[in-house]
Amino acid sequence: MKQIDVNGVALSEIALGAGGRGDIADDQKWFAVMDHYMEYGGRTFDSARMYGGGKSDEALGRWLKGNGLRDEITIVAKGCFPDHDTMHIPRLSPQDIKGDLELSLKAMGTDHSDLYLLHRDCPTKPVSEIMPPLHELIMEGKTRAIGCSNWTVGRIIEANLYAEEHGLTPFSLCQLHYSLALTTAAQTGDITHVPMADVEFGWYKESQFPIMGFGAQGRGYFKRLLNGEELRAGDWRYYNWIPENRKRAERLATLSRELGRSPAALLVAYTRDAGLNCVPLCAYSSAAQMDEAFDALNFSLTPEQIAYLDGKTA
Repeated sequence: MKQIDVNGVALSEIALGAGGRGDIADDQKWFAVMDHYMEYGGRTFDSARMYGGGKSDEALGRWLKGNGLRDEITIVAKGCFPDHDTMHIPRLSPQDIKGDLELSLKAMGTDHSDLYLLHRDCPTKPVSEIMPPLHELIMEGKTRAIGCSNWTVGRIIEANLYAEEHGLTPFSLCQLHYSLALTTAAQTGDITHVPMADVEFGWYKESQFPIMGFGAQGRGYFKRLLNGEELRAGDWRYYNWIPENRKRAERLATLSRELGRSPAALLVAYTRDAGLNCVPLCAYSSAAQMDEAFDALNFSLTPEQIAYLDGKTA
């Protein structure tokens, strides 16, 4: 699998999300998925302090303890997610920024992350209060690079300009909700959520600022829709109330038949090949699911095929 350099940090062409890993009883299942990812040459593992109340970090630590592969992989850690019951109250104090990473590192059994992302933003909080403690983590060797998740491009530009003017480490990457399936923060009901939209897409394409696209396969929405399965509550909330997504599902099915490639593989290729500097972030519960999606490593979508999926051509 191809590796992409992001300010000295190597990211795999496709990153492996945490999925449901966490409980010790499921270690064998999730470790098999992680081992299979390594067999593909994948080396980028995503986690977050809020996943399972820290259990995702702990599971990654147990996997690493059993194989000694820490120096061979890239760990993307995320912190500063608000409490679920008070999502409108940010957690972006210096204590939150440093404390969440410290907890993750302890759980993972490592002394540093390769990339540390702020999981959410508070647009009213000055970047002058956010960038200095992140830079201190770099100086202390706790992380090699920093970034953000669910930040608007305006805030990223503001933060990096401040960092440049004050000799601090800038953001190297943003992780955001990006897939063929469209959604909005209003649709998901999460005011801290920043999905890909036209403004974001235009800037990311022009600047080639690196991103990781989570939800790259539409959280399983297209699979269930095309297979005639009952849609979940999250499918409706995130995607199915948006008519364009059902049209995109039809075009996805048509292109899948024409190319002889699975919809899963096309969805991964879509986020990777749409002209952005994007690493799709995908999670799988079995090796078979990964095999189906990772067929994307064997082909690339053309600009015309991307435009067709977007509904911009006949």
